[in-house]
Amino acid sequence: MDHKHFFSWGVDASTSLIGSYDPLLVLLSYIVAAIAGFCALNIINFIRTKVGSNHYLLKVCGGAILGLGVWSMHFMGMLAFSLPIPVFYDLTITLISILPAIFAAIVVLHNISKPDISYTNIIFTALLLALGIASMHFIGMSAMSMQAYMSHDVVFVSLSVLTSWFLAVTTLLIKSRRIGIFNLSGRGIDILAGLFFGFSVATMHYLAMAATLFFPDNTIHTSGIDNRVIGYGIIISVVLLMALLMAVLFYKQKIKQLLELASTHHKRVIETIDNMQDGFVLSDENGIVILVNTKFIKTFAHSDPKFVGVGENIASMYQRIATLYLKFSNDAERMQVLELINHSRDHSISLKVQTKDGGWWLLRQNKTFAKSLIQTWTDITEQTSQEQELIAAKNTAFESIENLKSAQDELVEAKKMASLASVVTGVAHELNTPLGVGITALSSIKDIIENLQKTINSGKLTKSKLDNNLDSIYKFESLAMSNFERVANLIQQFRYISVDQQMEDKLKFQLDKSFLKMMPIWQQVAKKQNISINTDIPTNITLFSYENAIFQVLTSFVTNSLEHAFAGQSDGEIHISAQVDKQMLRLTYSDNGCGVNTKIVSTIFDPFVTTNRNAGAMGLGLHISYNLVHQLLKGKIRLGSDKNSQSKIKQTLFIVEIPLDLSAEKSDSIAAKISS
Repeated sequence: MDHKHFFSWGVDASTSLIGSYDPLLVLLSYIVAAIAGFCALNIINFIRTKVGSNHYLLKVCGGAILGLGVWSMHFMGMLAFSLPIPVFYDLTITLISILPAIFAAIVVLHNISKPDISYTNIIFTALLLALGIASMHFIGMSAMSMQAYMSHDVVFVSLSVLTSWFLAVTTLLIKSRRIGIFNLSGRGIDILAGLFFGFSVATMHYLAMAATLFFPDNTIHTSGIDNRVIGYGIIISVVLLMALLMAVLFYKQKIKQLLELASTHHKRVIETIDNMQDGFVLSDENGIVILVNTKFIKTFAHSDPKFVGVGENIASMYQRIATLYLKFSNDAERMQVLELINHSRDHSISLKVQTKDGGWWLLRQNKTFAKSLIQTWTDITEQTSQEQELIAAKNTAFESIENLKSAQDELVEAKKMASLASVVTGVAHELNTPLGVGITALSSIKDIIENLQKTINSGKLTKSKLDNNLDSIYKFESLAMSNFERVANLIQQFRYISVDQQMEDKLKFQLDKSFLKMMPIWQQVAKKQNISINTDIPTNITLFSYENAIFQVLTSFVTNSLEHAFAGQSDGEIHISAQVDKQMLRLTYSDNGCGVNTKIVSTIFDPFVTTNRNAGAMGLGLHISYNLVHQLLKGKIRLGSDKNSQSKIKQTLFIVEIPLDLSAEKSDSIAAKISS
């Protein structure tokens, strides 16, 4: 295929072929160039966000898009131009013609994406773009095959390049916001720049076409693809450009929304940090302070005119704060704290420091994934004072409780002695009131402490609430101590008659055989009041436990029945039965006496609870039984009804449940196990 092109300074146009343009295609070619410019310039916005590491790929893609738009505009302009002779195009040269435009576009995007591009760089980049468009144009023109040769006027060609250069400079100045006459938003600037880019390409093309004359030459052999194929290619490129335009607009809007959302979140985070009750300091990986909040400034910089904060080295800032505000016992402690704050960047720290005004602050430091440091300063002055007061109150309360336990232990031991009734008769009334008051006071102190601890753990403790609780603790403590002093004086007057102060070791025994040994003793005592004692004990129940403790509990029940349930009666019945359920022994004790006074049902196992104090009863028997069952025998005891019992006696009913085997227990003495 022959191609004849000439560049000349003056040509006689009288014999040239006359061509014509389709106005609609001309307009469409300009729109294609403008869309290509708009898409490419918007890709610059994506590149400048610096999100991810694919900005080089974006530059290549944007250059390809821009080059494709320039190429499409050129050949659409060629389709708009008609000659009176058939025109064909060399496919290879047609495809090659897109390369200069793509190369120039990539360089342009690379340069213009820089945030600080200079005027010189803008002018050079625009020139490169104009030369790339011109190269694409004349390579594309050389792809034409027809029975005519072309002659290009150098003056008009130069004018087309210069005009394109000027419009390209204008485009880049608009994009880089160097022209201040346009008060437009970001999208408006991109649209205006795209329009000027379209003018730059279209002006170069149509001025260059005006500089070209076609002279008929029947000797030239023609071949290649026709306008229809070129039209298909242009259609495809336009479809791609339109699809890209929609994608660019979509992602631009998406990025705008994300940036607005990020900005909103950023403002919220800053406002939240600034309104924190704790001081806040954020520094980067190089130790430069990025952010300090209002609380920190008011605390450590309110009287320091030299305070810098943001942008300052964190070590220098804390050196000044330690000198002006913090209190240390000596210089060594001061250096140690500063060393810990300034050089513990790879791990979290929690440090308690005191200020010169007597306040206490908790410094906590954590490292972020970005290797920045977050430090918070929490005012714990009130909390520290409250903790110290609470510790003192606890120590006082626990000391009172220990004193009470000691007094109760001695009273419980006294009950186990054979002559307890005659010894305590004279002092029972005197012990009852002060000890009851003391127990109530200590129980109240315990409740207050537990509630106070829960409030501390929940973080809702207030000073007024703490003051009220401490005032109550002091009042109850004073009340308990005065009563315990009275009890202590009385206890000193006791004379112990010890029968057996040590409980026997655990042993294996048959329950029915043990009952056979105890029954004559109980029956002998009950015979005086004509009270019968009946038992229902299976013969196959074997226990490994404390035999004497079990029968001490049952003996306490029998004694209570004789003294209280059958007081003043000449006949009655007691029934004792046993059952085994899942390795637990269930003992059921009942009588048909007068029953339990409803006033003491809920407190029947408490110490010193009795309805017969005038007759000398002290009210320790069931309390000791309760402790034996719960502490030594590891079981449960309760007063109530028993639906599974075969006895018809329902006036008074005690149910005891204990394990059959206590081999896993280590304690061997009741003295070590009974606890008040």
